[in-house]
Amino acid sequence: MSVSGVKYRKQLLLLLPIIILLLSIFAYPIARAFFLSFYKVSFGTAQSEFVGLDNFATMFSDPVFWQGLGKSFYWTVGNLAIQLTVPIALALLLNRRIRGVNFARAAIMLPWVAPTVTIAVCMRWMLLPRIGIISEILSGLGFGKIHLLGGLGSAMPTLILLNSWKFLPFGTLMILASLQTIPNSIYEAARVDGANALQRFKYITFPFITAMIWFVGFLAFSWNFNTFDLIWLTTQGGPGSATQTLPILIYRTAFKTFRLGEASAISITIAIILIIIGILYFRSIRPKEE
Repeated sequence: MSVSGVKYRKQLLLLLPIIILLLSIFAYPIARAFFLSFYKVSFGTAQSEFVGLDNFATMFSDPVFWQGLGKSFYWTVGNLAIQLTVPIALALLLNRRIRGVNFARAAIMLPWVAPTVTIAVCMRWMLLPRIGIISEILSGLGFGKIHLLGGLGSAMPTLILLNSWKFLPFGTLMILASLQTIPNSIYEAARVDGANALQRFKYITFPFITAMIWFVGFLAFSWNFNTFDLIWLTTQGGPGSATQTLPILIYRTAFKTFRLGEASAISITIAIILIIIGILYFRSIRPKEE
């Protein structure tokens, strides 16, 4: 065997533990969910009945599924609207050479590193209509005692703001890193040519950070579409079904009504949607052939 072959086998051997770990953590659950989506499974027993595509037919004929799909896109698009605009402004601000900017760059990470369960529990208390501090502030401003998490029209926007606040540090630092790769000489040449701040942003800054914005947007879409913990810990999909996205519907279907086959079918549908989004994203960033 050649030296390169021996080197390749050693590299593969070193990668084997992480490959096994990834297969056991990700590949097996996905394969198991795909398998269960074709069966009617009795929860708590080993009994199962092959039903083919019946679970998918039941899912597509159920208005609850379509409501959940609509809520998922509402949740995802609402988050993206904030998570792709506010980080740009914050990154531009943190990219300036001003006093205390290093402390601000470190402090902005606090929402990102804080545990989701801590944020959810604290915000539930702060948003209580009678004793919550946020409700007291709104009442002092003349809005009265509002239960933001208990209103059919206010629950989802409130969760979107809360989730986006937690995500902002990630998007901000990614865009900030992209901003710092722009040569300062380009800005100096633009100033000499008489370009104002808006023109410098439009023709220099934005083209340089566009690829990073697309990348952050792709990650944000994938993560938001799969969000379960924050929604479940705050509203559990309520009030009613106002915040019942597909991940919440999967949990309720599997562990509240014990229909594991239908829950697996919904999870496979989510996987297909995300795969399609991933294909579209990677096709969009692929270099065009001349």
